[in-house]
Amino acid sequence: MKNLIALSPIYTDDSNNLKKASLNSPYQLNRFNGKWNVPEAFRDDVIAVYGEDIYAEIVAEQCRLTLTKPDDNWLSGISKTYTKRKISYGPLKDFVHEENIFIKCSDFKSFKAGVFDQVKNIRGFDSLDPEIMVFTSEVVEWELEVRCFVLHNGIKTHSSYWRNNTFDTAPLSGTEQRGMYVFFNDFIKRYAGTLPAAIVLDFGIIKGKGWALIEANPAWCSGLYACDAEKALEVIVKSCIKN
Repeated sequence: MKNLIALSPIYTDDSNNLKKASLNSPYQLNRFNGKWNVPEAFRDDVIAVYGEDIYAEIVAEQCRLTLTKPDDNWLSGISKTYTKRKISYGPLKDFVHEENIFIKCSDFKSFKAGVFDQVKNIRGFDSLDPEIMVFTSEVVEWELEVRCFVLHNGIKTHSSYWRNNTFDTAPLSGTEQRGMYVFFNDFIKRYAGTLPAAIVLDFGIIKGKGWALIEANPAWCSGLYACDAEKALEVIVKSCIKN
């Protein structure tokens, strides 16, 4: 039997593209009849998972997988040389009086990330646990945002996804691509040891500041945009470790 990858029962362009890509790979993607419960008979054969973070975590527990990801506070430890903006990490209660900041919950689940003029304006703020851990960042203007699937310190595939306040997956220009690779190579030389072997890194251009790191995301739940699905699949597989 081929190595199995558990695929979310929720049909998306990303999961459909990965399913097609698997036809030319040694992997077999299976939605297991649209259920979140992998049948006992298949659990030993499941070597990876792809889907929403909650789904992936449930399947990982069933199939004895370790889902690799950066440390929760990883981004706040990156030099401003690469972030080009101030980033802080701590419990929500420490930031309740902040104004005009970008804020994101480190577990991705408690509230939708965004820019808020007042932290207390987060939807459902009064019901949030003040101890949940969050990232905050000074607000900057991103001219371009790019997703990169990275394996063993090299970019396997990449795609733009945002340009001048508009969703855009058009190819980078030659100048943009060269600039991104120069920035990436410098960054990864310094921080490779702090990251899993398989990871998704987002980079972009900040208006007036140039190329910068946006964030890191687990490959097993990251969107593909216009990335090569077959190459992204290899990164996704390597981001899951069978125990």
